[in-house]
Amino acid sequence: MWNQIIAQLSVADVARAQAYYRDILGCQIAWSWGDGYGAVFNGDTRIFFSREDKPQPSCLCVFVDDADALYTQYQQRGAEIVEPIESKPWGMREFTLKDPDGNCLRIGRGEKTIDETPGFTTPA
Repeated sequence: MWNQIIAQLSVADVARAQAYYRDILGCQIAWSWGDGYGAVFNGDTRIFFSREDKPQPSCLCVFVDDADALYTQYQQRGAEIVEPIESKPWGMREFTLKDPDGNCLRIGRGEKTIDETPGFTTPA
């Protein structure tokens, strides 16, 4: 049985990544191990960082309580918003931002259940 999944992002500078996630996205720094590894957290969500010479950007989907409030807050803090907030046809109210290493975060909140969203199917 799986207990938890924690995303790990590759970054050029772990301390810089941790500072960005703290100062811009409101996370807290959890730990660092030398200059090669580190982590942040926000509520029960954790993100690990791994220093790489050539980071390969990834994308994370982050579910939140109030996407509109965070969108405004992150804009005010200078986050690079690459897709503005909007209600998506798949039932999410979401926006996308990029961190300094090119990792994207799709941040949103469900507006409908899967049963209420046209196009979604679940296995029988």
